[in-house]
This record gives sequence, structure tokens and C-alpha cells, in this order.
Amino acid sequence: MTILYIILAIIAFILWKIYRQKEDEKDAIYNEKLDAEHEQARKERFKDYPHLYGKLEGNWLDVFAHHAENDLPLLNLAFMLYLGESTKIDFSEGSQKWDTLWDLTEELLEDLEKHHEGTTAEHLIAVCTYWQIAAEAMGNLVKENPNTGSLSSDAHTSEVAGEKLEVPPFTDIKNILLLFPKKANHPAKELVFTDEKGNFPRESKGSEIIHKRITV
Repeated sequence: MTILYIILAIIAFILWKIYRQKEDEKDAIYNEKLDAEHEQARKERFKDYPHLYGKLEGNWLDVFAHHAENDLPLLNLAFMLYLGESTKIDFSEGSQKWDTLWDLTEELLEDLEKHHEGTTAEHLIAVCTYWQIAAEAMGNLVKENPNTGSLSSDAHTSEVAGEKLEVPPFTDIKNILLLFPKKANHPAKELVFTDEKGNFPRESKGSEIIHKRITV
């Protein structure tokens, strides 16, 4: 009798395994269908941003596309992301490089507009994403350094070493150009962000065309 119970138990286990396998296969197919539908919905949602879809870090495309579609000035937003941290950096090599990064951003936007594919909204969303991430990184650098106490509000301010801005995510500004294919009128040389000695960021006078559009 014991052997019979063992055989029945084995049969029951095999039947359960077969059932579970079939249920798992059903779940996998269902989940794949949901994923495909979700992906298709997102592609439709971001059909106006073909150069950015699936290429930006985090969910910043969702955030800044929402801003663009509600006519919020993305250029002003990018400028405020830069400006918000610049007030926390006491005069130092780091503050000079931070300011230079904004000037290079203006150059970059003008170059994108003239020589690269993509809409103005796409260009600005890419720039906003860069400045959002850069501002977070700068905020962390400020917190890591002693408070200079230079503001009457007692907000934490710091001197930041220039070398701290010579690494990602600050140097990732160059990656923005890679998102947008070159137009036929693109010059032989691509815009660069280092000087002839390889120093980052190189000096820049910004772009008068872009700067005039800032209304902050």
C-alpha cells in the first residue's frame, strides 16, 4: 500500500509540475503582451521625440516633454538649473568652470539649431536633462565641501575644485551632439568642448542668439 501512495504522490507531483509550467507559460505570454502594448503606447506618446526616445537617462524625457507640451520655457528652465547651483559655489576654479559650461551650452544649442537634425523641443529637452543631472551632481559636491557661510541666509556654500568638473556627468555635455544626426550643411569639424591642450571645459563666449531668448 505504501508503494501505491508513493506512486500516486509522484504522479500528482508530475501533474502539478505540468500544470504549473503551462500556467507560467501563460503568464509569460501575457506579460510579454503587456510589455509590448506598454512599449507601443510609449512610442506613440513620444513619437515627436524620435531622437530622444530610449536614449535619455531616467524618466527625464517624460518630465521635460510634459513641460514642452504645456508651453513651459525649457531654455529658461535649463538656465535656472544652472543658476540655482551657481549661487552655492563661492568663487573658485569650480565656479568658473560651471559658468563656462553654461556658455558652452549656448554654443551647443546654436550649433544644434544650425547644423543638426531634431526639433527645438528635442534639443532643449536633451539640454534640460543634462543640466538636471549636472545640477544634482554639483549640489552633491557643494554638500561634500565645508560651508563657507558666505550667504546671509545661512545656505550651504562651498568652494569647488575645478578638477571635480572634469569628469562625468559634467563632461557628458558632448554626448548631446551624438543624439542628433548632422545636417548637410554641417561644417567639417564638430563642436568641441576641450581646448587644444585637452582641458575641459574650454573657454566660450556663449551665443548671443540663444542668450537673447532667455527671459528669466
